[in-house]
Amino acid sequence: MFKILEKIQKLKNPWQIIIFVSLLFLVVIIFSQKIELSAVDLGRHLENGRLVFENKDVLFKNFYSYTEPEGRFINHHWLYGVIIYGVYLIGGFKLLSVFNILLVLLTFSLFFLLGKKKAGFLIPAVISIPVIFLLSERVEIRPEIFSYLFLAVTWLLLENKQLSRKRRLFILIPFFILWANIHIYFFIGLALIFFKLFSNFLSEFLLQTGRFIVRVKESFKKIRIKFFDFLIIISACLLTPNHVWGLLYPLNIFKNYGYQVAENKSIFFLDDLILNYNFNIFKLLLLLLIVSLIANLFFSKKNWLNLSFGFFVAALALFASRNLALFGLVALVLISRSLITPTKFIFDKIGILYPQALGLMQKYIFPLLFCFIFFIVIFFIGDYNNRQQFVKNSFGWGLSDGSLDSFQFFKDTGLSGPIFNNYDSGSALIFGLAKQEKVFVDNRPEAYSNNFFTEIYLPMQNNPVKWKEYLDKYQFETVYFSYADSTPWGKSFLNNILNDADWSLIYFDRYFVILARKDKISAEILGKYEINTWNFRSHLRELSKISDLKARFSLADLAQAYGQPDLAEEIYRQILIDKPQNNQVLFNFAYLYANSSDRSALLKSIVYFDRALKEEKRMPGAFDGLALVYWQLNDYQKAEYYWQKQQRVNKHDTSAAYYLNQVEILKKQGKLPRN
Repeated sequence: MFKILEKIQKLKNPWQIIIFVSLLFLVVIIFSQKIELSAVDLGRHLENGRLVFENKDVLFKNFYSYTEPEGRFINHHWLYGVIIYGVYLIGGFKLLSVFNILLVLLTFSLFFLLGKKKAGFLIPAVISIPVIFLLSERVEIRPEIFSYLFLAVTWLLLENKQLSRKRRLFILIPFFILWANIHIYFFIGLALIFFKLFSNFLSEFLLQTGRFIVRVKESFKKIRIKFFDFLIIISACLLTPNHVWGLLYPLNIFKNYGYQVAENKSIFFLDDLILNYNFNIFKLLLLLLIVSLIANLFFSKKNWLNLSFGFFVAALALFASRNLALFGLVALVLISRSLITPTKFIFDKIGILYPQALGLMQKYIFPLLFCFIFFIVIFFIGDYNNRQQFVKNSFGWGLSDGSLDSFQFFKDTGLSGPIFNNYDSGSALIFGLAKQEKVFVDNRPEAYSNNFFTEIYLPMQNNPVKWKEYLDKYQFETVYFSYADSTPWGKSFLNNILNDADWSLIYFDRYFVILARKDKISAEILGKYEINTWNFRSHLRELSKISDLKARFSLADLAQAYGQPDLAEEIYRQILIDKPQNNQVLFNFAYLYANSSDRSALLKSIVYFDRALKEEKRMPGAFDGLALVYWQLNDYQKAEYYWQKQQRVNKHDTSAAYYLNQVEILKKQGKLPRN
């Protein structure tokens, strides 16, 4: 009998080293994206690290906001802020990028090692490729990378049979104290230990005979010491500034969460709203995980840890898209371990029937795998420069160009608050305007009451009457807005404020707009910095020339909000010349022309919709948009056809359902012909 996979493992050096280094290089490529401070939590984490030993309110209160400053807040990641602030003091934002990449490389290597320990090299190497794609979901500098790292270390410690019980406990206790103060995902480490304990209990239980209660008691006796060790580790997690509240926080964080965040939504919800190729990769990996776990049941003894922990992490990923990267790393281990026995069985059978296949496999499997990884590296490099399906920011380390410019302008100009800012920009302002201004809101929904978001923040952006009401209440002097905000309320507010006669646009760059209230700002500042239409067009063109692809799209959105659609069209044309493979620009052209009432513009919209849909038929809402264009052109049959098509693509599309219902009503009234 031919042990094909075992013989393949004999090809140690140099191919295994080359392939593993190639995988690490692929990780580096993906994580070498510049930091966009305007849309991430990093600024607040740095400020946490600076202030935590000066003002303990950072640990317990909504310290950074002037709207609800006394609101209770459990700062579960305060120690992460201390760590990265120390790194920042040594080497600035570039060292933070390098530090994050090193943590990711170490984490990936440990999970790869966990898979390789029981499955050999080949299967983990193959599974690593889609896993690395999933890692592209979480490239920002975040505290959760420590959770991934600590999970891998905990897993390795639990499986290390050379460690004595006391030695393992001696390591795990301080380890979990650190973890509970760095990131809320310490509960996943506790879950791993629990499922390991549960696996041991179940194995013992199935070996017992007799009455159920007797079997339970006997099984518990076998694992009693491990159970008490588990309780000790849980107790270690109480050693945080918030003690029992900190320990229970993972169970309570969503109880006060008045703002809906995309990363906390299920992929099945987001799949209907955004185009994300990683969702399909996740579905394939999830299917492979389920199949491999089931297949493993038939070929070897049941591994209850793999089953229980695998389904637990899969449930987390199904619950929130933010857990896709975590799922990928865990799936790398579990799929590799579960596939090794059935895969050996299959290849043994193939070896009996086709013995010549063994020699070919030994000769070509690793070179072919290396070539495949090499082409993926080329794909990611191309993704930076063209389509940006998996990489969103510009290549490099440190901050994106001009990230701090608006803060310097605010300080140099002598502007002051109260500031109205949007959710996305909060953390950046906490860092950029430290010691000077508090923010209206930041991206910690759990730090604010539900009523704040539902009755104040959202209504004041959607409703001009509510805006006036809260303008009088808070007496805003400055609006500091991240205009990459893609929420409907954010877009609505930006359109309104840019056309509000009481406010003047005095600054904009690739990330922010700053507006000043005319009756609150000095005539000198207004005369010097107020931006008129000519200044706006000139400056936006200059910014577009030096901006990356993502910023150019944002600038085009700003041009439309400012009432300059021709300038947006100009930017899109240049993008199409520079990046002819970028489908997003075709859809943007289509929607730009669709907003016009001019017949020739609407016909152009159809042309661009058709071009874009030939390349990407899964773009959410595209058929809906095309139907509306045909409706404006009085081609009701085609409008109905595309709304029906939209419903076939997305059965939950409420917009298409609404319009189709209106079509039926008009048909019954005789205002539209029946097909």
